[in-house]
Amino acid sequence: MNPEFLRNVWLEMTPRRMGLMAGLLLLAFLAASLNAGAEIGPPALAPFLYYVIVVVWGSRNAAMGVVGEIRDRTWDMQRLSSLSAATMTWGKLFGSTIYNWFGGAICLVVAFFGQTAHEGVLVAVLQLIFYVFIGVIAQAASLLASLIAINRKEAHSRLEIFLYQVVGLCAAIVVYWVWSAANPADSLVHPQTTTDTIPWWGITFAARPFLLISLAIFAAWTLIGCYREMRLELKMRNGPLVWLVFLAFMGLYVAGFDAWLAQSSDMKLWSAVSLRLALAGTTFAALTYLMVLLEPKDRVHYRWMESQIRAGHVVNAFTGIQAWMMSSAALFITVVLLVLTLFGNPMPQAFVLAALGFVTRDVAIFIFMQTLPGRRRGDLAALVILFMLYVLIPLV
Repeated sequence: MNPEFLRNVWLEMTPRRMGLMAGLLLLAFLAASLNAGAEIGPPALAPFLYYVIVVVWGSRNAAMGVVGEIRDRTWDMQRLSSLSAATMTWGKLFGSTIYNWFGGAICLVVAFFGQTAHEGVLVAVLQLIFYVFIGVIAQAASLLASLIAINRKEAHSRLEIFLYQVVGLCAAIVVYWVWSAANPADSLVHPQTTTDTIPWWGITFAARPFLLISLAIFAAWTLIGCYREMRLELKMRNGPLVWLVFLAFMGLYVAGFDAWLAQSSDMKLWSAVSLRLALAGTTFAALTYLMVLLEPKDRVHYRWMESQIRAGHVVNAFTGIQAWMMSSAALFITVVLLVLTLFGNPMPQAFVLAALGFVTRDVAIFIFMQTLPGRRRGDLAALVILFMLYVLIPLV
């Protein structure tokens, strides 16, 4: 068994804590069942308790998985161990949250049998899978945010740990919002807009299976992100191949929803190819902004890449290329193809080229501010400059 996971199991799953969790949940369900005349029974209470225990509390524990070791001054010793990045990622993510999953499993059993009695086994199974995915994504997103902050050499105050947790909670909210579009029971989110089918790349799919498969894929990508950040923390080197595959996946996945964009009155004159390229380009632009903000921008690394290219070691320089560079290149290629498909429509062409120019300028601001000599506050300064350019100056 994974030694890091086993260590966390020994620390978290003591008989006293397990008995306390089971006893509290039993009392909560008993109180709900005995509350005569109330609409909330154990099957309705169980999902709420699951969200509290696994999503809210679990994302906090996941954010503390590595940060807690750093604060306790035990992380350096663990990094010097023979554990691989995959072993450390699995052990930290699911080991630090094993107690939450224990309580969440009890809630899922109650929710599953309650939903089976009311809506059938198939609906209950699909909902059960959704609960597992939303928990995994929330916790993995929190761990990923903490690992990114660690690699950026940022401090780990209580406020910053809370922000890592907020990242996981935001991911869970997005997942819940998307899933509720195909779940009429969640009428608080989508009271009038639930759908049974989703068109993607011209093919109509059943909404719930399509969304569950999508959640599984994005959960896998989040776990891969945690693994790659753990490799960086363990002083290993990540190649560009995984990010290139992720870019291709995101471009193809988002481009398939062109049928939704075609419903807009401004887009009805665009061809299907142009709509798909526009969606892919927007995705690449968003990833460019995200990664240029998150990745370290080191002058020494850029000079090393330049020296490798000058020496003719292009392949070696390519292994050190950053994610924002690959995203920018994908955006440039997509914009060129989009402009070609919009031949004869000068206004959309001008808009697309101007958008590319804005993205290029903004990336240059991030790089310039971060590579200035002196005390580093480049990302914050770049954000302030962009706020002035996009908000204050237009208002003036």
